[in-house]
Amino acid sequence: PSGLADLPEELTSFGAAFVNGTIYAYGGHTGSAHSYSTEEQSNRLWALDTTDADAKWETVATGPRLQGLALVAHGDRLVRIGGFTAVNDIGEEHDLQSQPAVASFDPKTKSWTDLPALPEGRSSLDAAVLGDTVYVFGGWSLNGESEDSTWHQTAWSLDLNNPDSKWQPVATPPFQRRAISVAAHDGKLFVVGGMRSEGGPTTRVDVYDPSSKTWSLGPALPGSGMAGFGSSAFAAGNRLYVTTLDGFVHRLAGDGEAWETVAQVEPARFFHRMLPTSDDRLVMLGGANMQEGKFSSIDAIQIGDLK
Repeated sequence: PSGLADLPEELTSFGAAFVNGTIYAYGGHTGSAHSYSTEEQSNRLWALDTTDADAKWETVATGPRLQGLALVAHGDRLVRIGGFTAVNDIGEEHDLQSQPAVASFDPKTKSWTDLPALPEGRSSLDAAVLGDTVYVFGGWSLNGESEDSTWHQTAWSLDLNNPDSKWQPVATPPFQRRAISVAAHDGKLFVVGGMRSEGGPTTRVDVYDPSSKTWSLGPALPGSGMAGFGSSAFAAGNRLYVTTLDGFVHRLAGDGEAWETVAQVEPARFFHRMLPTSDDRLVMLGGANMQEGKFSSIDAIQIGDLK
């Protein structure tokens, strides 16, 4: 147990980031599995001050109803990217629309500012910041039901330090996947697992090197294909960690050639978010378990305890 207050609502497929001692969570799915509607999507930005032992979650802003989005930290601000909106009511035929919108949030003024929109609507994506550049990978564009979708084989980057910058294409990824996790580590971007446009879930890991603008194949995650579906990845203490649907915590070996299984989470989660709150601590929030449903509790992984 992390000792942190439980999330005020059960969330999956949401965005989360950590800025200046505060955990932020935005959007997400609040309904039952495979049921999507306007009422079952959050439009709230929740915040929890981890420096205050008695702190509770508070809503610091609202925005569009979204799930399958990315939320990243850049300096003292948050950046929200993509996601999809269900524009149908409960019980109606699903009408799911992927969004291109991108916005930054200033915790001091508690206000959103629009950034350049993605070149296309995109959801079930993930993103990570390396230096002052955010990179977006994976996902699809929904236009109605999930069967009416376009899987993306594009990737994009945006210089967050330049107010006049536009999204720039990244070298074409050698995959089409959604429900991925993305992490920045050792000067590279790691695209972990996900669901393929053909062939189902996978544990494959692809690595993008911005310096050479090239892709390479990383070591696959341990476990069956489903282990790579709805994972969460982040670097902490100069090491890269992934938590997976089967409940394991994997750490990339120092030489980058294999994954070490260093812990087991009970109960397992997927479509959750894992964030480092320090160099030696990761926290996991939200997500769901196929047997137990959704979670509001926050668990901690003490990196110093991992062998």
